[in-house]
Amino acid sequence: MTRRELLRRVVLVCCSFGRNLAYYRVGQEGAFSPLLRPSHPHASFWLQANSSFLYVTALEWCKLIGDKKGKHSWHNIVTDPPGFETDLLAKLGMTAVAFAKDSQAIRHYRDKFVAHLDSEPVIHVPGLTTAQTAVWFYHEHIVTKEASAGDLAGLVDTPDKMIRGYEVCQKEASNIFAHALNHNGSNDPRRPGSRG
Repeated sequence: MTRRELLRRVVLVCCSFGRNLAYYRVGQEGAFSPLLRPSHPHASFWLQANSSFLYVTALEWCKLIGDKKGKHSWHNIVTDPPGFETDLLAKLGMTAVAFAKDSQAIRHYRDKFVAHLDSEPVIHVPGLTTAQTAVWFYHEHIVTKEASAGDLAGLVDTPDKMIRGYEVCQKEASNIFAHALNHNGSNDPRRPGSRG
């Protein structure tokens, strides 16, 4: 795989992370929590969809940030890994130890509840604010410092496009969740007891 192809794939994974994070977060908003309650006629679907958004978010983050040996990890993509790490930690306002602890929480979630279903009785959903900032920073670094002109043609090739794309996904998810709340399935002919 050429360097250009690798950089393009990194951008695609960054966008997948952002899209799934936006969808997951909207589903967690208080206004849409009734969709996730067992009393909602389609709760099983919405719980699974929301969980799947979180799963993909964790997997994509690990590809980009959490797995040092990964093909798309910044450790193996950026031309100056020590400088990138220094700048990343400064952006996050964290020490390397604090970031490693935060990173371990996401890897633990991925390993114990996404990639495998281990014996732990309680799922600990990791915080994702630091993860988002790290991915946004990585994306910005790729598009402004690693890619050459034309390398990312047709992709999200500027930091502001990444932010706008995330906002578009939030609005899209909000509209879908709102529509589902307003149409709770009471007229679904496949649902027992419905009129239809």
